[in-house]
Amino acid sequence: MTVVEESPPRAVVDKAFSLVEAWAHRDETLGVSELSRRTGLPRSTTHRLLGILESSGIVERSIGSYRIGERLRGITSLLAGGLPPPLREVCLPFLQDLYELTHETVHLGVLTGTGVQCVEKLHGHRRSPVESRVGGVLPVHSTALGKALLAHSPRAARTPVLTAELPRFTPTTITSALRLSADLSSVRRNGIAHDRGETHPDAVCIAAPVLGADGRAVAAVSISGPTARFDPATVTDQLRRAARATSAAMAAVRADAA
Repeated sequence: MTVVEESPPRAVVDKAFSLVEAWAHRDETLGVSELSRRTGLPRSTTHRLLGILESSGIVERSIGSYRIGERLRGITSLLAGGLPPPLREVCLPFLQDLYELTHETVHLGVLTGTGVQCVEKLHGHRRSPVESRVGGVLPVHSTALGKALLAHSPRAARTPVLTAELPRFTPTTITSALRLSADLSSVRRNGIAHDRGETHPDAVCIAAPVLGADGRAVAAVSISGPTARFDPATVTDQLRRAARATSAAMAAVRADAA
């Protein structure tokens, strides 16, 4: 009888890391065969390790291929230094003002590939139906945060979203690139983005961008709540003013640091 020796824990970890390092960028999707080729690992080993990584949220499976998962995207976004250093500190007082005004869930997010990285979240007992957490990633095409960010980002940032499949979460989710482009044009004109039950059927959200001196979105701020209770129209002006004040505060901090 042949005895198969198990790989020592360190060897398993090294192989798992070699798999994660095989992705050229966080939004790339790779099949088992391609991952096996890039890492030099046997296909059976690659498949087994992908199962372990998937169960831990490190990778996600998508129609026969894999991509970097939400858990790892959250960690890398927070550690990669991609956020302006004072972003959270500068924005937090304005987020607190919006929460005190509405007592609904307030988010601060940044664009990360084809997702929205949640940088900060303020909420009380009256939470929004949309599940979110600091460090987590939200859909970019269905959320007000994502639309506010995309609308005020370079074409190169919009193209990967508009050329990819847009998942449907509810009956009102925009899944057409043409319709999403039109929605983003409206956001650019009005400075306000909406999620009209597109991410969760019982939740609505409104967002505005935090803009840099070049007019591009540094981040976005949103207010969300249950459809039965929260009317975004009642806070549009306050949100727009808060986003503008936050943009000015960010510009002042950057000017002082220069």
